[in-house]
This record gives sequence, structure tokens and C-alpha cells, in this order.
Amino acid sequence: MASPHASYPEHWEADVLLRDGSTMRVRPIRPDDAAALQAFHVAQSERSTYFRFFAPLRRLPERDLDRLVTVDHVDRVALVVTGGTSIVAVGRYDRVAPDRAEVAFNVSDTLQGRGLGSVLLEHLAAAARERGIRTFVADVLPGNARMIRVFTDAGYEVAQRYEDGVISLEFRIDPTEASRAVVDGREQRTDSASMLSLLAPEGVVVVAGSAEAELALAVLAHLQVPPAVRVTTVGAPLEHPGTGATHPTGPTPTWFPDLAAAGGAGASAQLALVSGAPAEVVAWLPDLAALGVRGVVVLSGRFDDDGPASQRALLAAVRSRGLRLVGPRSFGIMTEVAGERLGALLWPGRTPLGPTALFCQSPAAAQQLMTLVDRLGLGVDTFVTAGHRADVSGNDLLQYVTDDPHVRAVGMYLESLGNPRKFARVARRVSSRIPVVAVVGASYGVAGPDGDVLGRDVVEETMLASGVIVADSMRAMVGATQLLAHAPLPRGSRIAVLSSSFSLADLAAAQVQRLDPHPDVRVAPRPPDLVDAARSLATDEDWDVALVLYSPPLRERDPDVMAALAALADSGRTVLAVVLGLQGACAELTSPHGEVVVAYESVEEAVDALTHAATYADWRRTDHGGLVSPEGLDVRAARAIVERALDGVAPGDDVTLGTQDAAGLLGAFGIEVLPSREVRSAPAALVAARELGWPVAVKSSLPRLRHRADLGGVRLDIGGPVDLVEAVRQIRNRQSEDAAVEIQPMAPLGVACVVRAWEDGLLGPVLSFGLSGDASELLGDATYAVPPLRTGDVHRLVTSLRAAPRLLTPQGGEVPDVAALEVLLARVAVLVEATPSLRRLDLLPVLVSASGAVVLRGEIVLAATVRPDGARRALRA
Repeated sequence: MASPHASYPEHWEADVLLRDGSTMRVRPIRPDDAAALQAFHVAQSERSTYFRFFAPLRRLPERDLDRLVTVDHVDRVALVVTGGTSIVAVGRYDRVAPDRAEVAFNVSDTLQGRGLGSVLLEHLAAAARERGIRTFVADVLPGNARMIRVFTDAGYEVAQRYEDGVISLEFRIDPTEASRAVVDGREQRTDSASMLSLLAPEGVVVVAGSAEAELALAVLAHLQVPPAVRVTTVGAPLEHPGTGATHPTGPTPTWFPDLAAAGGAGASAQLALVSGAPAEVVAWLPDLAALGVRGVVVLSGRFDDDGPASQRALLAAVRSRGLRLVGPRSFGIMTEVAGERLGALLWPGRTPLGPTALFCQSPAAAQQLMTLVDRLGLGVDTFVTAGHRADVSGNDLLQYVTDDPHVRAVGMYLESLGNPRKFARVARRVSSRIPVVAVVGASYGVAGPDGDVLGRDVVEETMLASGVIVADSMRAMVGATQLLAHAPLPRGSRIAVLSSSFSLADLAAAQVQRLDPHPDVRVAPRPPDLVDAARSLATDEDWDVALVLYSPPLRERDPDVMAALAALADSGRTVLAVVLGLQGACAELTSPHGEVVVAYESVEEAVDALTHAATYADWRRTDHGGLVSPEGLDVRAARAIVERALDGVAPGDDVTLGTQDAAGLLGAFGIEVLPSREVRSAPAALVAARELGWPVAVKSSLPRLRHRADLGGVRLDIGGPVDLVEAVRQIRNRQSEDAAVEIQPMAPLGVACVVRAWEDGLLGPVLSFGLSGDASELLGDATYAVPPLRTGDVHRLVTSLRAAPRLLTPQGGEVPDVAALEVLLARVAVLVEATPSLRRLDLLPVLVSASGAVVLRGEIVLAATVRPDGARRALRA
């Protein structure tokens, strides 16, 4: 248990979204909240006060007030929700037993029904789990149906008992699949609601200040809005915008010299596009909020001139008024409103509406992406450029498109990931319905557990576990997004190639070998024969994907051929084409029923897009199972070990657990480590061997020798005192320093494996698995996953190794117990998820035999930091 005088837990502070998409702040209560808490209490109705305290209480007595605002953040915890400087909700728990606490809430009468109770429950449960509490209890009056629903709707298994006029509730607060689903669903709805102000506004205001006013001028010049959307411009530079700065669509903008004048004239807007100096932008926020603005796109980018302080101040000011922020240094946004384009980009193009959503960050990337989109003919429903990504990120776009029936595929250019754990969680849910294709700009910089840089395949594997398809380039991302948005997913791997050219047919057959080693290749050089071949192909059921290659020698496309090729789209199967002069979803390759054959400029681009589509289709068809939930865990004991180890460690510093603490932490999650003793003399080694039991292994304690029998650091199967004394002498001489020697009983012979976990700056917590030795160390044969894991993820970790046959086939007449290995991996995944301070974990080796999986050594490094984003809803700080 933490110290009863634990310091103020800043990591419990969080900005949160409510049901209507507005933002508020959750934080621990402080002694200086007394006046605000009293004001909150006095403003409550008699009914609400009675429900909370079971008695009429118009004012809180000073003694009670002091007790309510003075907590220890361990046994007594209270969280408040603030809107501006006012407290609008309070939730608290008081420990009543080592692992049980009584919980209670009080939500402002004026904010009932906006989801504050459920937010408080999530944050209180996260804090309680951190303090070793597993169960919440509560007493609720029967008439307080709203509070009862907060508990019963949270996804926990709630036991209810009625006695003496009170309903007593009790439930475990460990996250379950049901509770995670509830939190994820609520998070999606609130995130999506908060994006409506940005992507479905009724009014737009463009504001230009003293700095970078040319950005506001440019966005006004290119602005596209439906006729029903009102446009207001504010600021001297926008009164006479100059040549070219005209409003191309919709009504003429109404101009005001400043925001006060706009407010006085009754102007209103939900979306603001602004450019100005940092101090100006922050100063505009109260007036923008008064106009009804709920979302602000900051085009200017001078917020990093003096470091991150200006951007933090902007974000705090935005969230204190319940707004969402895109930027700073955003390239703008583009979306569809009631079937018409709303475009507010620093881009002059007129991108057609289409079934895709796009996301990127920097203006440079956005400009390249829009150039590519226009050239390749990609239709776009929604496009968000997050700039410095102070608030709105790719996660928010994914949440929004979940509810958009027009979006059938998402393309993302990710220069970085601000909240990788949330991205993995959100992407997995979205990908189960809509394909997501991403370019990960930092993919070559993923660090392994020892700081070595891992390859791109690590990013692809971990992303694919969440259903995200990783493309090599922006062009490849657009190509795959086009195919996934317009064509049905490949239903299998049988590929038919229909070509007007023998050479192109040979090229295509070679390119698709990795998808289908024996494609059905048909060549028809003459247009009439190609028409007949296409019609025959349409009625043939022996293919799942058709790749059509048409290259007329005189560059004039035969209309009968084009009609026959377009008709292939009506087959209900995946059809794509390489046709000279065509690109994307074009009219010439659209069937009379509106189905599309997507065209590409080259065979290589077409096959690349098809490969991504096939990968996604395989992921969709795979049964990923449920979340792993191994039994026999003692999370409270694990947290006690972690808290004791980190006591006094400075924030950001690491601490390596000793052998016994590492074994204790692993044991709390059901991972047993073969016992061992560290000794520094032959007599001590003899005592250890007698305690542990013969035969024994003798190992160096030095990392460079510990697992290297070839370097004299390990001696196995020592059966008696004489051999033991000699082995200890040899290893101590080999160490050439006064280091300990480890004595350990011999384990059953088995396949030696390595299990590792570490915290990565790009991906978050990563778990890897491989076989010991050259396979993993020299050849890089390892598999990777990002917790939390499902049963299918664990199975994939084992079976996807190139060296997996060593685990899946008999060894010495016996088959290794892979099921026991998978249970071990599941336990490690839960340990990683439940230990936010874990920096690195190594289990090496793990011996897998017919009798089970035995861990010979566990090494654990902790950090005095807190991993963001647990099982609670919170905006990224």
C-alpha cells in the first residue's frame, strides 16, 4: 500500500469529453476547494442532497466540509469535475477493507444526463485499482434510479441487495470485456459528438490577426460552404482581402472589425478558422465561445517559438471553455455536410466527394497528400489536418467516421502517435467495420528492449494486430484506400489475370505470385476477343480477384472493351485494372449499376493495393477470440512490490528489481520462476544445492556471460559436490571480477524461448516472443504484439515464428506444451497492462517441454513514470 501521506497524484488529472461533446476537467480534490464545494452543495436541490447524504443538509458544516476536501489520495480519494472555476460534480471513495471501498457521487442538477457520473466512476475505479482496491460498494436510496443506472450500465457484474429501505450494491472493478466495451462505446460517442462542431457546423467564422494573416486570407479565398452555412469574417485584413480572395460558394461573408462587434450584431458560428499571434488567439477564445463556437482550427503556427508553453496555454484555454482544437499549424479541414462540400483548406483544389476519410498532420504532408489525391482521382468525404496535434488527433477522426455511413475506407499519414494505446484500441474497433490504411512516418525508429532499432516489420505486425494496414508510401496508402473504398474485399486467394498483352500478362503473373502461386492467366490481344474473354470471366466462378490489363496500341480505348471490363464490377468480387490513361474510380470503368473497377497506372501499383486489401480481408476473417483473462492473479501484491521498489525513486529514473522482487512480481501474475540462489563461495554453493536439490546448473550473474555456455558462463547438470566446487571456481575465474554465481536446479529439457516486453515511444507497451539463440538474435525471428491481447493474438505470437515448427512438432518423441506457453504469454500481457511503470521485462530462457513452460530467469526494470491512458476516458494531455 502507498504511504498514507501520498503526494498529490497529478496523473489523475484529465480533460474529459461529455455526452454532448463538450470538455471538462477531472482532478483530485484539494483543501482550497472548500468554498467551491460549498457553493456546489448549496446549489443542489433538496432531492439531490437527500439522495447523496440520506438527510436534508442545506449547508455543509465546517467540520464536514474540511473532512470532505482533506483526503490522503490512498484510503480516502475524491475527484471533482470542474467547468471553468466551478465544481460541477464530485465522486469519492473511502476504503472499508484492504481491497474494498465505499463509493458515492454527486452531480450538479443542471448537468444531469450528460454522462458525468459514468466519467467519475471510470476515473475513480482507475485510481482505486492503482491503490490496490478491487471491489466497490455503495448504498443507494431506491428512488435514486439515475445513480443505480450509473453502476449497472458500466459493464460490471453488480450484485444488489435491498435491506432497511436501502439498496446495497457491490461489484468488482477489474476491467472486463463487458466494461471495456462500455467504456469504448461511450468514448466513441463522446469523441464523435465533439467532432460535429468541426465537421458539421451551421456557421463558420474566419478570424485574422496581426500575425500570419495571409493564412486566413488564403483559407477564405478557397473556402467552400453549402448555401445554408453562414460565413462571418473578422479582422482588418479580411475587410478588403484583395485580388483572388473571394468567397467561391455560398452566401457572401459578413465582415466585422472585431469579435465584439460580431457578437453585438448577433453573429453566430460553431466553427472558427483563425490565424494570429499566440496571445491574440488565446484572447479571442472567450468571444468565440460567446458566438457559439465549439471547434477552433488554428492555422498559424508560432506557438512553438518559445517552446511548448504557448501551446499548453492555448490548449488549457480551449478546454476550459469546452471547445475542441485542431492545430496549431493546421492546413485546415474538409468534410461533407448534407451532401455538399464544406472545404476550409489552404488549398485551391476542388476535391470531389467520395467514400474515404483522410488524416495527416503537418501542412507539408497535407499539401503533398492533396496533390496526390487530385492527381489520382480519389473522392474524399472528410479530411482533417491536425498540425501540431495539440488536441484533435487521428483517434478523433477514427471515432467520428465510425458513425459516418458515407465512409468506406480511411487513409492516414501518421508522422507520430500521441496516444498509441488508444490508437490501437480505437483502430481495432473501427477496422472491424471499416478498413484503415496508414503510413507511419516514424516506423523506422521503433526501439527494441535494449535500445536497438527494430525493423519496419515490427510496426506492420503490431499495427495489423489492430487491423491497420501499413503502407510504404503516401501513394501506396492512397492506392490501397481507393481499392478498399470501392471494391468488395477479396473473398479468397484465387486470382485471374485478363490481359490484352502477353508481356503485361507475364509481368502480372510474376507480381501476384505471393498471393496466388498459380494465377489463371488469359490473354486476348484483339478487342473483340477481349470483350468475349471479359464476358466469359464474369460468369466463371473459379476466381476471387480479377486483375485486368488493357493497353490499346493507339491509346484509343475501345468502348465495347471498356463496357465489358466495367461490367466485371457487377460480379460482386474484387476487380481492379491497369488501363492506359485511367486512374482511380472513373466513369469509363463504372458499371450501369454503379459498381466500380478501380484503375491504376501500373501493374506494380495495382498488385500493391491488392496485397493490402488481401491482408485486411484475412484479418477480418480471422477469429481473434476474447481478451485474455488468466486466473490466479494477485494484482494487489504486485502493486505493493512496485510501490516499494519505486519508493524514493526520482520521476523518470529507472530501478532494476532484485531477483526475489522480480520473482515475486511475476508470481503475483501466476508466472513461476525456477528458484535460484546467488552465492559468492563454494561452501555457499554447496548449501544452496542441498536446499534446491541436485542436479543443479551454475551460471554467471554477469549479463554478458549469464546465458552463454559457449563463453564458459554456464555449467549444466552438476550432480555432486566435487563437480559443483570446480564449476563455481571456473565460472568465478571466467568472470574476472567479484560477481556472484547463480545456483539453480535443473529444469526439464525443452525448447528455449525468450519473452520480452518494453515501453516503446511510438507504439506504447510492446510484447515480443522468439526462440533463444541465433534465430531471434541474429535472424530477427520474433513476433510482436501490443497489449491488451486476445486469445488469437497470443496464438499468433507462437505460430507466426519462422522457427515455430520446433514448438509444434515432437522434440525427442514428445510434443512441447504450447498451450502452457500461450497461458504464460497471456499472463505476461496482463502483467504489462496492469503495471504502468514497467519499463522492461525479460524472461530468458523459458523452457517449453511436454510437461509445461518453465521460466529460468526474470529480469524487470521499472520507471518512476505513469503510462497514460488506462481503462478510463481522457483526452490526451
